[in-house]
Amino acid sequence: MALFEELERVKLQFISVCESLVHKERISEADFDQILQLLDNMDELDENHLHDELSRLTKGSFDLLFWEKPIFPGK
Repeated sequence: MALFEELERVKLQFISVCESLVHKERISEADFDQILQLLDNMDELDENHLHDELSRLTKGSFDLLFWEKPIFPGK
């Protein structure tokens, strides 16, 4: 259960960062909506695809947030 809780905590932190990017007009509301959809469906997505899409939608901010950390710890 600890891994699930950690993943949810990271997702909430990431959503918070993305909300601040929307407020700063660094990403659009449409991109933010797509990010939320990706996070909701992340269990069904390939890790590389998820990383690439989040990086694209955040215009590289995703890479800075998780630099040198695996997206899915324990894999």
